[in-house]
Amino acid sequence: MPAIPQFPQPQYHQAHQGHQHPNQQPSTFAFQCGPLLRYQNLDIHNGHWIGSVLMVARPEAIGQPPPVLTWNDGRSTPQVVIGQSIDTYNQSVFWRFALVIPQDQHGTKKITYSINGGPQYWFFVAGRTESFRWMFYSCNGFSSSTDAVALGGANPLWNDVLAKHTEQPYHVMIGGGDQLYCDSLLNEKEMVEWLAITSVEGREKASCRTEWTLAIENYYFNRYCHWFSKGTYGQALAAIPTINMWDDHDTIDGYGSYPESTQKSPVMSTIGAISRRFYLLFQHHTTPALVPQHGYFSAGIGENILTSLGPTTSILVLDARSERTKNMVCSDQTYDLAFAKMYHEIPQGTRHLLVQLGVPIAYPRLVFAENLMSGVGNVLGTLAGAKSVVNKLNGEPELLDDLNDHWTAKAHKAERNKFITRLQNFANDRKIRVTFISGDVHCAGVGRFHAKISPPENDPQLMYQVISSAIVNEPPPDGVIRLLHFQDKVHILEGRVKTYEDMYPMFTIDVDGKPLQMDKLMPRRNFSHGYFNPHTGGLDITIFVENVRGGPEGTPGGDRGTKPYTIHVPRLDP
Repeated sequence: MPAIPQFPQPQYHQAHQGHQHPNQQPSTFAFQCGPLLRYQNLDIHNGHWIGSVLMVARPEAIGQPPPVLTWNDGRSTPQVVIGQSIDTYNQSVFWRFALVIPQDQHGTKKITYSINGGPQYWFFVAGRTESFRWMFYSCNGFSSSTDAVALGGANPLWNDVLAKHTEQPYHVMIGGGDQLYCDSLLNEKEMVEWLAITSVEGREKASCRTEWTLAIENYYFNRYCHWFSKGTYGQALAAIPTINMWDDHDTIDGYGSYPESTQKSPVMSTIGAISRRFYLLFQHHTTPALVPQHGYFSAGIGENILTSLGPTTSILVLDARSERTKNMVCSDQTYDLAFAKMYHEIPQGTRHLLVQLGVPIAYPRLVFAENLMSGVGNVLGTLAGAKSVVNKLNGEPELLDDLNDHWTAKAHKAERNKFITRLQNFANDRKIRVTFISGDVHCAGVGRFHAKISPPENDPQLMYQVISSAIVNEPPPDGVIRLLHFQDKVHILEGRVKTYEDMYPMFTIDVDGKPLQMDKLMPRRNFSHGYFNPHTGGLDITIFVENVRGGPEGTPGGDRGTKPYTIHVPRLDP
């Protein structure tokens, strides 16, 4: 069992008093959530790391001065940052502390910080010539039907993350969607009243009552405060700067993939708007009005990110949820804006582009199940034993929303192929290797697009799809994995040139050393990390898969660490 590193545990519901700006009087706050770290970008010209810290706190007195964050790199005078109130909820204030930290020329440096003299926290900033070490995770919560105790709770893999962070620090932590699960919103008394309306048409036409709106706001605020303060994950959020993108469960299961009449109904529209408000606050330290100032780009709907991970690597984080409909993932305007920024803003010398998508773009086809949903019923649901046959929101077969979510769904196929072809052209034009990182599907795997050009360093069509999911939630049962392996075939994409798509045999040996026949997808909890290899010019990406468990959390053998599986992504030569 790996040693669990000792990081500061966030402390709440008590008043902290300490370092103050010289012109301020001492002040106290009841901290409710945070600190939460966010990475925004690098000012390459001036050598500055740009990010922020968020703290949610309730003032102990009316009209008191804002809280103060003090940070120190151990080499210069401690720096003081006064908190900016960016929003309030029920007298709780969202305090954002903007950080601009000079980078060292070559090596990583440790930054310690505290708020109003409270506990000391720390994180690490990469040097100017240093590529970021990044960690990726997704599906960071439990579905309503999951036995969390039997799985060992939410901490085991986060313990492993912090153990690895202690050995060699991560510069950024990428949340690939479902950073928390909000499906239980529909169990709230006010939502049960809405769902009790017997007809689908009645539910879709129902106005969102004032008490329902208040209940929805209260749910999301409390859900974030609880989950983002909980256990080892709460420690990680205070120790590793984040880049986040949401998926459906950050709102409710299937959000974005329901029929238009359901998506645009008054109650569902209210749920979407409120979930977005708190998603932007807790996960991005911003508000709809402040988004343009805080490092996002948008064609009108949604928040997309293009940012640097050091001199060799950039990342595009595509918001594939905000514009989503049953028949579209992102609009043409969003794609056009993203590619324009990629061509004009990614620095010369960049060797790799990570493209983060919530749902994998290379994955075994599920079209057969789409067709069966309206016929013989819930095939995958029966196998999974996890969902009821009929969705209680709109009466459609359950899991149809999950199938509609996939890039390989019939409704998204043309959009998917066009996007891949544009990425191939970009890779060829800029000589930048493109790699996808995604989650959502509760298993680990690696998909692959390639044109069978040898050596692979000469193939701009070569794009790996790293799938890392879930760090907390339950894996699918063997029956689903067996069915997905049965569906795995080589597909042909008429992209820039003839392109082959398949799943890579990543898992020939299980975590216990036994050989695996189903070697494409691994149904165990997992997370991944990656870094630029200066010796090869490639990316080394490792998926850490949870070892065989010996019992619930807190019992002997309940936390046995992980086994690494590494894929080497080759450089793309000019």
